[in-house]
Amino acid sequence: MMKRFLHTILTLLIALAFLGGCSTVQKLPGVSKITGQEKESDEGLYRKVPASMRADVKEAEFDLKRAKANANLAEEKLKLAEMRKEREILKNKHAKYNKNLAAILVKKADVWVQIQKLEAIDNSNLGNKEDNIKRIAYLKNRKLGVESDEIEIKADMDTTQLRIKEKTKQIVTQEKKVKKK
Repeated sequence: MMKRFLHTILTLLIALAFLGGCSTVQKLPGVSKITGQEKESDEGLYRKVPASMRADVKEAEFDLKRAKANANLAEEKLKLAEMRKEREILKNKHAKYNKNLAAILVKKADVWVQIQKLEAIDNSNLGNKEDNIKRIAYLKNRKLGVESDEIEIKADMDTTQLRIKEKTKQIVTQEKKVKKK
């Protein structure tokens, strides 16, 4: 009973600490909230400042404009880097498909060699005729399965290649955006 009570109090204290921490941040000096009315009021007062005293403000406004432009450029460069990364992932995927295709083609060639050997044995009237027919049929069925895998891999390669081309076009467009800024 006492443990449950202490556990509940501890939980409440932690919750209060989080709530208190969030509300004190707003009361810190240097952390201000500028409302729309205050900003409009400041603009009205600023209009009354003599032009000869506005040079520092003009310079600060120029710096702000340049900082915003740099932030936008950085954002565009980040998008470009992400696009390039996505394209490299696609190229890596395509290379893996290519490796899998090579393995499938080896398997297909191996099965074909086995079929040719068994047909040569059967045509020479060697071995058990029924066993030869069954083994040849089994190998031809296996070859069809390998060919099916080959078709799937080629389709995956083609679609991935298409996606790489599309991503490359997007990158070219994004590069132009970055160069303009």
